[in-house]
Amino acid sequence: MIDQQPTAQTWKRGAAVWGLWLLVLGLAAIVIYAIWLRAFFEIYYVWLSLGDATRLVYELTMIILTIGVVTWIAIGEPYLAAGARANRLMRRFWYVAIPLLTAGAIGLIIPMI
Repeated sequence: MIDQQPTAQTWKRGAAVWGLWLLVLGLAAIVIYAIWLRAFFEIYYVWLSLGDATRLVYELTMIILTIGVVTWIAIGEPYLAAGARANRLMRRFWYVAIPLLTAGAIGLIIPMI
């Protein structure tokens, strides 16, 4: 086994990865539970008239959306770590964050329509 002492750059890289990952986590939480929660409420309770099935469809949609975002976040951490090792951390961060920002923008527009 090779003993390697972490360098200052390794610590900085790790802190940057975890900091950006926490930023993605916070962004995902805001997009899902603040923006899309209201957007789907608007879609299912105002636009569509599904009767008694409305609540079930709304809750299933939120569960599926939550599973998707948790998967996105779980895949995002190793993706960011690999980007940090290749000196492409910010590029990879934007590849993870831009779809969330786009989804948030769409979710903000839907209730206004």
